[in-house]
Amino acid sequence: MDVAKHKIDTSFLTQLDRYTLLLKKRVNAIHSGSHFSTRKGTGLDLVDHRKYNEGDSLKNIDWNLYARTEKLYIRRYEEDKTLNLVILLDASTSMLFPDNTPNKFEYASTIAVGVSYVVMKYNDRYMISTFTDDVDYTKAHKGSAEFLKAVNNLTRISVNGKTKLADCADSIYPRIRTKSMVLIISDFLDDMDSIRYAVRRLSRHELVLVHLYDETEIDLPENVDGAVKFVDSETNEEIHISVGPQFKQEYAEEYSKHLAELDKVAYEFKIPYFRVNIKNKPFDTVLSIIGER
Repeated sequence: MDVAKHKIDTSFLTQLDRYTLLLKKRVNAIHSGSHFSTRKGTGLDLVDHRKYNEGDSLKNIDWNLYARTEKLYIRRYEEDKTLNLVILLDASTSMLFPDNTPNKFEYASTIAVGVSYVVMKYNDRYMISTFTDDVDYTKAHKGSAEFLKAVNNLTRISVNGKTKLADCADSIYPRIRTKSMVLIISDFLDDMDSIRYAVRRLSRHELVLVHLYDETEIDLPENVDGAVKFVDSETNEEIHISVGPQFKQEYAEEYSKHLAELDKVAYEFKIPYFRVNIKNKPFDTVLSIIGER
């Protein structure tokens, strides 16, 4: 029997054509860093410098500049201004919530496709890799033919397992060799220590967090009342609880604490953090991601 395909909305993609300049401005910001000088002219590939970040190749350090300033700067070349987009897409079992369409995974895939489409239009590099406790790594692509393959692959991906962002970050970190925009799309139902570790590990890049949720995850529905069996979608662990007003209040408080911790991590590392209801139009969400910091 054929496995049901995930439904990915592509109907809005052509509407994004006139918004590509928004992302291009962001690309320039990604690569600008802290500029020290500009040397660009006929026959010269060197454009400018940026401050050295942990993990940068030592061979790119301008030692002559260090001798003058006693500060470490990396030589930046024209080809380095090509955008390299890395999308890390949560494919754990919790992303199959809710039962109706679109679920979180389908919405996440739609967003990933939308941002990749804008990058593809500029002939820049993009990749969409799914993750649970490991990363299903794919090579970076260019062009419309590869884009269509990427969309088709997302419709057939098996969604299962448990989210472990820390392991994901360790797996993907050595594979991203150039300054990139790294977009994590997830419901972030993971331990906060794991999330914080992943953000710290990947923060040398232009990191963006897109947190997806369904409104029933924040406020339990009225029909969830009395004796209720909760099943952890990622571990299949069953918990039997009597649900009443007190339980709903405590649940809401715990969820709010988790959201507050996510806000705190984003603030601490000064990275964009988008909290998105999957009932929102994908077009609007994509515009926010490519056009705002």
